[in-house]
Amino acid sequence: MFAIYLMAVRYVFLLLLFLSILRLVKWMVGDLRGASPQRFMEVQPSRHGRETPSSESTGGVKMVVIESSAPGLKPGDTFGAGREVLIGRGGGSDINIDSSFASTRHARVYLKEEQYWLEDLRSTNGTYLNEIRVKQPIVLANGDRIRIGEVTFQFVR
Repeated sequence: MFAIYLMAVRYVFLLLLFLSILRLVKWMVGDLRGASPQRFMEVQPSRHGRETPSSESTGGVKMVVIESSAPGLKPGDTFGAGREVLIGRGGGSDINIDSSFASTRHARVYLKEEQYWLEDLRSTNGTYLNEIRVKQPIVLANGDRIRIGEVTFQFVR
């Protein structure tokens, strides 16, 4: 009787292990595909062929790439910052960083009460503001440096 009980417990354990692995694989595939978050800004092609917010929505605020070893982004590339800018590896990001160091939805810069804020979206490798890891939303100032993986941006207001 004890042997049957022990065998049943083993099969239940194996079933739970299998379901956990299946859920992990589903989560990883979803992260690699990249969820398409809703865009909050009007966009138009820039002279670099990328999409950037329209000039009416930016108010002169921009993010300039100052260092990058990620493909597709080079120093000098400029992105306007509207009400919200999503940064990450996913296709739905406003600034796409094609690097394994960036999460699908890595960070966001958003306007709240006439100030721009930087928020890390629970990324794996973290978001750094002036080389300090961001753990909660923080106000941005002119000239701040934002590092995400291999790319460093300068916030220009």
